[in-house]
Amino acid sequence: MTHARVRRILLVWPAALLMGGCVKNHSTMPPPPAPPNPSPRVATDPAVRVQMLAQLADAYARQSNQLPGPSARDHRRLMAEAFAQLEQILSILEGPNPGAEFRQQLQVISDAQTELSNGPEDLSPEPMINTGLRAAADALSRIRQSSYYDQADLTPLFDAMSQKINELDTVRGPLHQVVAAETVSLTSQIVSKMADVMGQRLAQQNASGASQPSSQPTTQ
Repeated sequence: MTHARVRRILLVWPAALLMGGCVKNHSTMPPPPAPPNPSPRVATDPAVRVQMLAQLADAYARQSNQLPGPSARDHRRLMAEAFAQLEQILSILEGPNPGAEFRQQLQVISDAQTELSNGPEDLSPEPMINTGLRAAADALSRIRQSSYYDQADLTPLFDAMSQKINELDTVRGPLHQVVAAETVSLTSQIVSKMADVMGQRLAQQNASGASQPSSQPTTQ
């Protein structure tokens, strides 16, 4: 073997090792984390939001009346459906520009809904139900403080909801299903009240706007 050939081998060998190391490191790199689920899109038109909220509040009230389910599997399914409806309802109540804290609470509810729908049935759903209901209660409380602070009749409903949320951690089995159902019922009553108030406010705004004389000439 000539000296020139040996020299070429020595030059190529480190480069090959370097390339092989780069390929190996690249293949073992963990994939980037998946982005969080985007918040549901909310209409900016107040009239559309009021109409959608009224329909969803009625559907959610009917859903709450079916709880607890006749079996553990049915209860799990009904709770997943309730969380899916809560995602839409809370998004409308919050409005088209939600803050970071609200988006995080909504993500917790979405995770609970996904786990109850697709998670292993041999795992207890109680921890996920507790987490989802607590996030929903926190979101409703924050919405109340920002937009419904003047509604005194919401106070006993929120007090009762807080008591049920605390009770969820102390019960198991069928009794937990009952308490979860009572918690969903209270959130439904709160949502229905907020939907009524939102409708009343929109009607007052429309009436106020219609009563003001127009400064522009009427055209045919």
